[in-house]
Amino acid sequence: MNHTDKPTFEKPDLSYLMLLMENDTEIVLEVLEIFKLQTPIDVQNLELHAKNNDWQMLSKSAHKLKSSVGNLGMNQLKDWFLFIEINGKQETNLDRLNELVNLSIQGTKQLVKDIEEEILKLKGKGI
Repeated sequence: MNHTDKPTFEKPDLSYLMLLMENDTEIVLEVLEIFKLQTPIDVQNLELHAKNNDWQMLSKSAHKLKSSVGNLGMNQLKDWFLFIEINGKQETNLDRLNELVNLSIQGTKQLVKDIEEEILKLKGKGI
């Protein structure tokens, strides 16, 4: 992929979250609303820590995001955040780390948009 290509990202899979929340759509909606509000802040922090080469804080931000995206079935993003978490903490593979930070930011921003659509779908089911 060259720099002009826009990467494609997987779509969220809410089945695991529904399972965790025992198919309680109201609770799932609450979790998604919190994700929609909190995640852009977490992404900003990730971006800031990468820009400042603050690898330890980058690792902590990635750890938090890894859990959030994992609950939404976003395995590729979860794996990228795991790589960022481990390598940020150890300050290794910094070239690849920066590349994955950029991809993860793009993917997570897309995920927030996708979650907004999922929220509308769930609300449309008349709960």
